Amino acid sequence: MNRNRFKKIIKIILLIILTNISYHANAQDTLAGNYPSLKINAGKYIVKETVTIKGRLEILAGAKIEIIDPGILVCEGEVSIKGENNNKIEIYGKPKLEGSGLVIKNIDSNISGKIEIINTIFSSLQIPLFFDFGWKRAGVNITDNYFINNVGKISVIQVLNPPFNFNVDSNFIDFKVKHNLFAGNNAAIYFEDLKSDHINIDISNNTFYGNNVYGYKNYNISTNILYGRVDQYYTRFNPFIQKNSFSYNYLIDNITDTIVHAANFGVYGTDKIVDFKNNYIGATNKLQILKSIYDQTLNYNVPKINFEPFLDQPSEFNPTHVYLINFLDNTILYDTLKIQEPLKGFILKSNNNADFSKSILTYTYFKDDSSLSKVDTTLSYNIQPSGLATQLTITKIINTNKKIGYYNLTNITSKNGEYVPNVKIGYVAFLNELRRRNTIAESLKNKLLLDSINKPGPTPDSIKNIFQKIETPLKSRIEIGLFTGGSIFLGTISNKENIFGNDINLLFGINLNYTLYSKLSAGLSVERFKLSNSDAKSKNNEQLARGMSFSTTLLSVSPSLNYDFVDNRLFTKARRFRPSIGGGLDIVSFNPTGVYNGTEYNLLQLGTGGQYSDSTKKPYSTLVFGYFFNFKIKYQINRFNSIGFHLSYHKSMSNYLDDVGPDAYPSVYSILNSKQISNKDAAIYFSNPTSRNVVGQFRNNPDDASDSYLNFGIFYSIRFFK
Repeated sequence: MNRNRFKKIIKIILLIILTNISYHANAQDTLAGNYPSLKINAGKYIVKETVTIKGRLEILAGAKIEIIDPGILVCEGEVSIKGENNNKIEIYGKPKLEGSGLVIKNIDSNISGKIEIINTIFSSLQIPLFFDFGWKRAGVNITDNYFINNVGKISVIQVLNPPFNFNVDSNFIDFKVKHNLFAGNNAAIYFEDLKSDHINIDISNNTFYGNNVYGYKNYNISTNILYGRVDQYYTRFNPFIQKNSFSYNYLIDNITDTIVHAANFGVYGTDKIVDFKNNYIGATNKLQILKSIYDQTLNYNVPKINFEPFLDQPSEFNPTHVYLINFLDNTILYDTLKIQEPLKGFILKSNNNADFSKSILTYTYFKDDSSLSKVDTTLSYNIQPSGLATQLTITKIINTNKKIGYYNLTNITSKNGEYVPNVKIGYVAFLNELRRRNTIAESLKNKLLLDSINKPGPTPDSIKNIFQKIETPLKSRIEIGLFTGGSIFLGTISNKENIFGNDINLLFGINLNYTLYSKLSAGLSVERFKLSNSDAKSKNNEQLARGMSFSTTLLSVSPSLNYDFVDNRLFTKARRFRPSIGGGLDIVSFNPTGVYNGTEYNLLQLGTGGQYSDSTKKPYSTLVFGYFFNFKIKYQINRFNSIGFHLSYHKSMSNYLDDVGPDAYPSVYSILNSKQISNKDAAIYFSNPTSRNVVGQFRNNPDDASDSYLNFGIFYSIRFFK
């Protein structure tokens, strides 16, 4: 073997060895590509693309990792991210180019491999932590971290189910989320299954403060800062969710960009009850707490949240935060307060001693009555600590001329110098006013009238919510119904004075309904029913003298558009009765008949109005159009089944549903001489049943344009798809 060939073999061996040992990143600017394993020491690093770590990922204290869109760290093995109390790890996004964060995926080949994330700051990211479908580790420990000011609206932490064999696998994962601060984020923490046979979830001593969740004004499960599924068929592990603090977390309406209400915890699934005891839920009033959780009270198809007993104040073991703000007289200063007159001060209550000595207090208010111009003023104040309460007295009151504003207290720290979330007072009302002014400014820009948009915004039940977006699959919007009842003819041959003095005939039909928007749906009905009547039922002398009668079977196809008074996305015990109104078109097939000497005749073929004995007339069509208005009231048995009552008034474009139109009575002579009428005796009878003198008279008033009828009864409807 020559020397050069020997050197090539050595190089190949060294290359193979290097690719199978841990890669140590030390003071390196950019991370890129795939790594068999990766150790990141203290220093600054940049991630601009997908970085995949096949084995162990270790990040040491002092590391600062900037993730720039579309950058992401994909971890397929063990994860050890351990900072120190005074030397935390930072994983953050670049402003306006925020990257994703960490994705945990695949099954770790190391059966003892864990996910440990401790003393780490996640900020300005799209999705800080995502446990992807099919992930599996020996355990997860997320403790003493800060998840602050993350910009993504999907989730802060999202945990999908690991691939356990539900029949034979008895192993499980301890999943701990403890003593973390979640503040200023734009998304929720989501567990696909909070209750599981293979994940034992412990969510305790966390602080959820000042987070926003984006959705619509109609409160649902996912518009809460913490939510997940709880199914009855899981029996091993109930979620342990205790001693957490939920303060100033809000649902933000996507359409108006304004705060709707507090939104803390929501569940769905088949279980009956979920324990959510011993948490501080933003208030000490039970009714206020109920408004911030989503359970069986709002939707009878989801579990009930058992939140009692609840804490009157957060635990001292939670990350430090201000949980209550009072006026100087110690009355509660509610978060919805509209500040137009400057405050003299306020009292802040925190769960631990907080340091306000270096804090900055600003007051922001609108410069005038209509524009977007704002004034930011830094205020001076005195501090008077008293245990866990701190009184801030503003030493110089500024004159704002009753312009709406809010206070912002920043640079607060704990007694150990750690980050404490900012305190905002009057911010909810300020944002609502800012949105109103933005709307005005946009309308003026588009040359719209100021007074048309200067009105108060629509309430959740306003007519504009007809067109609110539906976030459900297409097939789940379909509802099929069967209905029956009666039909009453209200046309020419009818008792006008007493509707129920007319014949009532049986009605059958099927309806297909499709939800378009939150309060708007389209329907298609197919009905088969009978109409009949006799002049003998009338109290009108002219009708009694006319003496006509008829019977006809109708088949109609009727598309419609319906307005629902209750948002059709809500299914609550309080809204079981759901009225609606609508209208549509009828396409009707009919064929009037009558009985003479015990035989039933087709009246159209007899030309009873002179259609076949007068060359100027043509037979009427038995396929006609019409229109109708309907009213329904539905009782929602559950999310998928309902019963109800229907009532509809139908106006036909024809005046011949009963064969009696605005025609002159034909003469007996003309009928006898007609070559198109086969049974002349029957034709003579039905054209003038009472054989009275009718020369020059009409069978029906020519001004009476068309026939009508009334349908009513009960229905049953079902949705087959979730």
